[in-house]
Amino acid sequence: MRLVCLPIDSRPCNTQFVRRITEWAGSELVLPEASLLDDFTRPAPFDASLAFLERELPRADAAVVSLDHLCYGGLLASREEAVPEEEALRRVSRLRELLEKHSGVPVYLNTILLRSSISTLRRADLAVYQAVTEYSVHYDRYARFGLPEDLARMNAARKRIPAPLLEKVFRIRRRNLAVTLAGAELAADGLLAGLSILQEDCQEYGLPCQDQRAAEARLRELGLRERYPIRNGTDEGGALQAAQALRAGRPPLEAEIRWTGGSRFIAPYEDRPFEDNVRLACQAVGIRPVPESQTVICVCCPEHGEQGEAAADPVSSSWLEQCAAAADRAVSEGRRVYLLDVLRANGGIPGLLQAMKQADGLWGYSAWNTASNSLGTLLAQIISDSLAGAPNRAFFKERLLDDMAYQGHIRSLLNEELTARGEDVFALTDKPRAEETLRQLYRRELPGLWPLKTLPEYQVSLPWTRTFEVFAQIRQKGTSL
Repeated sequence: MRLVCLPIDSRPCNTQFVRRITEWAGSELVLPEASLLDDFTRPAPFDASLAFLERELPRADAAVVSLDHLCYGGLLASREEAVPEEEALRRVSRLRELLEKHSGVPVYLNTILLRSSISTLRRADLAVYQAVTEYSVHYDRYARFGLPEDLARMNAARKRIPAPLLEKVFRIRRRNLAVTLAGAELAADGLLAGLSILQEDCQEYGLPCQDQRAAEARLRELGLRERYPIRNGTDEGGALQAAQALRAGRPPLEAEIRWTGGSRFIAPYEDRPFEDNVRLACQAVGIRPVPESQTVICVCCPEHGEQGEAAADPVSSSWLEQCAAAADRAVSEGRRVYLLDVLRANGGIPGLLQAMKQADGLWGYSAWNTASNSLGTLLAQIISDSLAGAPNRAFFKERLLDDMAYQGHIRSLLNEELTARGEDVFALTDKPRAEETLRQLYRRELPGLWPLKTLPEYQVSLPWTRTFEVFAQIRQKGTSL
């Protein structure tokens, strides 16, 4: 298969992950040139993105298209208002023309419902980010229940938000919802092979919930509500749809899901029990939960039903041992075992893998960034491995380098060192020096974290001028760093 992808943005989770998933399954991935993708706050140019699709769709066997990339220039740009609503909808119309012209190409579209708050593009944004989040929660609660305490807390939060910024937030919400609904109409008109409506960072209550209700009402009118349910996630969306495209037309995969801990916890940045997101994501890509399957997904949940932050909130050694023992049992049964670490948000817990006796026997692992981001990445690997008939060890080890080592441990050390020298870790001024510090920390810390028998050759860098994510690669046979 020749799979064309217009990614959500240029970060590794939306480009390198998709490439790993696609190529391991024996297919070709076509992405826009790196220079034509977004770069942190610089959006991808619409004309170049449209030209990419015009050029590549006729030669594609299938395509995965991010509506947020096409309409705004990327995920961060989708939270800004540089593109007016009228222009954004015109861009959807241009996509419609392309889809009608190349109706024989299966196109899988993803669109994202705006998060609760603003982007944090610098450390100074954190206070306003929190205020907007609080306002969002109590605005929705007051609209639902009319409680005076919610009104008071909403007004208190509003005082900490510049009025023009709050007005801008509502304008962006209206525009983005209109674009999502326009994307749903493409599906209703039979122009799409698949549609993913993803809800990025949110809470159980908030402005995103109001957008969801509006979107669900329109989906119901279009007869799409059951076929395309809204679910939590974002950064896993491209990889999961690529896997969906690769498996199109094949019978459902079977996988046993083994939970260690309660499955009904609501993860940070999500608005529903995690078990519901697992069900919806599996349903979307044709994975059927069946006991005693050869493939086993071991889900390690928070001990007491609440996720903290990976690098800040410890997990008891007894709970780590219990989770590790469950995964070891599955490996010892000769199953294809995939470990989903959702003990904490924004990173894996190194002690979990270190507590395992048979970590080398795992087929896959995922633990970044939100619970549903981790879930979708793991499901995409399962599908890719099933098509290849073997585990993608390179991708597995890169998840250890990234999700476990960086997000779970090294990132906090890097932030401490950079902050001590006066850097803003949300907007680096000296990226090369920060990357040298990153590499030093890996050389120092990784040997003590690595849970497998051998440590691979690898390289790490920062894809953007911030420390939120890392680009981790290992040397594969026949390739060089």
